[in-house]
Amino acid sequence: MLLHQLVDQLFLELQHPVTIESYNFELLAYSGHHDETDEVRMRTILSKRASAHVFHYLHEHGWMQKIEQADGVVSIPPLPEIDLGARAVVCLKHAGKVYGYLWVQAAFHDLTDEQRRRIEEVAKEAAQILHEQVGKRYKRQEEVHDLFLRFIQYRDMSERDVQMELQLLGATFPSRFAVVVFYVENNRRKDDIRKYMTWITKATHAPIFFIHHDHPFLLIVGEAPTQRPIDVVNMMITKLQQDFHCRIDHDVLVGIGNEYNGLQKLRDSYKEAMEVIHLKRHMDEPLPHAYCDLGIYRIVPFIYEQYKQRSYKNEAIMKLKKHDEQHGTDFLHTLRAYIQHDCNMKQTAESLYIHPNTLHYRLKRMQSITTLPLHDFEQRMMLYIDLLLYKYKESIVDEQQK
Repeated sequence: MLLHQLVDQLFLELQHPVTIESYNFELLAYSGHHDETDEVRMRTILSKRASAHVFHYLHEHGWMQKIEQADGVVSIPPLPEIDLGARAVVCLKHAGKVYGYLWVQAAFHDLTDEQRRRIEEVAKEAAQILHEQVGKRYKRQEEVHDLFLRFIQYRDMSERDVQMELQLLGATFPSRFAVVVFYVENNRRKDDIRKYMTWITKATHAPIFFIHHDHPFLLIVGEAPTQRPIDVVNMMITKLQQDFHCRIDHDVLVGIGNEYNGLQKLRDSYKEAMEVIHLKRHMDEPLPHAYCDLGIYRIVPFIYEQYKQRSYKNEAIMKLKKHDEQHGTDFLHTLRAYIQHDCNMKQTAESLYIHPNTLHYRLKRMQSITTLPLHDFEQRMMLYIDLLLYKYKESIVDEQQK
């Protein structure tokens, strides 16, 4: 109520529409307006939050960073790309923490120095109100998130203890859930992606705990009335790609653990999600997001440990690797593609963008270098696993040497 009184009073003083939005662009309070109000403001009022493309544009073009770093009013010119008219905006900060933004639909030059000072005064009042109203809720959320992290990381915490603490904090764990891990590959995009994920979780009608004060980012996603947790996650990934132009498995890696009932399975779903991330970071090919869809890749780390203990090496692969290094050939990649396509010449050649005759020549050359058991299914599968392990081992060794 206090925020609404502030924006109404400021509107009367300025004769320009005023809006207060949260850090995640949720609509908190808005004044009346005249006929000149623009489409962005109308859509925000109707949907109770700014649209994703506006949120994304202002972040991608550096406006939000400029607003949050400024000490006073920031002028935003008309941005026809997103149907946004001119704005004067102040970041609502208290003790260094950003709580939201106060927007005035007016060009900077249409405001007097006194009016700009008044906007800054109201912004300080609004920041204080939000600190008092929201600060405790933020602190409680952090305590809940830290509780989940402690439960995941330390085996000495029991499910009963966690349930009791959750009850004291006023939080409810979803009856069915899946853990999702977002590992940001591009460090320059880490803060932006965190903000995008926060926006998406707030706009999603499902119980979600978004733990983002550490990295990788962790989500505990519950089921919506008509959606399983995995469906909710897939919708979030789609929004991240389409609304915020994030390149999945390039800017950010996604790992999804299995769905479970009951808090006691939280560690299992987390470990599965992290296993997907681990494999994506060390396998030189696209992998599914969900642990349940990994197939043969699930066993690669376990076989690698066995092979490492026995100092096992596939001599055929070592010979082809040496030939590739010495002659600039691509026999290992070709062999892997050939087995992947079940020894189908046409499909393999198409996947490698080469003529079938070129593939035939390569296979003949490989057989002259070393014996390849390509006619026996079980031997062929073991060879394929060894090829996967070779790439996995290379990545692991490279990481250890860095």
